[in-house]
Amino acid sequence: MLSFPDKYFDGEVRDGFFIEPKMKRAWAAQLEVLDEIRRICQANNIRFFADWGTLLGAVRHQGFVPWDDDLDICMLRDDYNRFLDIAPGQLSSYCELKSLYNDPTHDNVKCRVITGRSMNFSPEYLNRFHECPYIVGVDIFPVDYIPSDETDAARLLESIEFVMTVAASLPEETAVSEEEKRLVQSIESTFNIHFNRDNRLFHELKKLVDILSSSVKPECSHEVCSMIDLAGGWDYHIPVDWYGKSVEMPFETTTIPVPVGYDGILKVKYGDDYMTPVQGFSSHDYPFYKGQEQALKEVIEKEFNTHITEKDLDELISAKIAQAMSH
Repeated sequence: MLSFPDKYFDGEVRDGFFIEPKMKRAWAAQLEVLDEIRRICQANNIRFFADWGTLLGAVRHQGFVPWDDDLDICMLRDDYNRFLDIAPGQLSSYCELKSLYNDPTHDNVKCRVITGRSMNFSPEYLNRFHECPYIVGVDIFPVDYIPSDETDAARLLESIEFVMTVAASLPEETAVSEEEKRLVQSIESTFNIHFNRDNRLFHELKKLVDILSSSVKPECSHEVCSMIDLAGGWDYHIPVDWYGKSVEMPFETTTIPVPVGYDGILKVKYGDDYMTPVQGFSSHDYPFYKGQEQALKEVIEKEFNTHITEKDLDELISAKIAQAMSH
């Protein structure tokens, strides 16, 4: 378990942005999940690197970007696939893996290691995750190999773009039409695969996108990318050598591995002036735990047939944490 000084959990202003104590505890909880991932990776010779906002934060802030609320890492595709196979059997009881291949509700190419499916006020959980009762997790992105042969690359991107287009045209939940079913049968024949008819076709097509994205072997490539972004039109080409080694950089009270070519990677993702802070937020609502609090509020209001304010809810959560920690 990681160690944090008590003052770490105080609210503070960084780069003109106030970080509330709850966020500091959520950051600490995410770093515990990262430490669990690190344990498994070290035991199985799997490499991982800080990615996206976490990479930017490591380089620019030596920790989280002040207005960021999540933690992102990446793995080269061969390591990523090994992690998907190995992690479910080696994660501690506090964590679980969500991916396209083990969770039919998870439609994203990236996988997540999370601390559960609901808020948890047990003393054991709160002790383990620094009094953070929320579901927290770490996003893990695959870094795909681009075929060195331009014809092969064009053919692969065309296939991925086609499947993505079909998936986007299908309803995520409801049954599809007979015409759409015939189209899916044609895709099965073209790619020599068989979809699980008990699953949503939308999800099965997302899995096919991931299978195609992971089809290039390292020895057939000298560049890497996010294949779905490259197929979507982003000129996303990164020399594989930039991921050849990692360096440990300070990150909050611990360290995180950063790819040796971090400068070039950050310029691809954020532009040449990435060291200049621009206040913004993640693609989801900030902070992430507001949605979990709202769900809890709705349950309480329905259960007791009463209305509670945001202040009431905040006081209730604080009281439940204090009660659990007193045991």
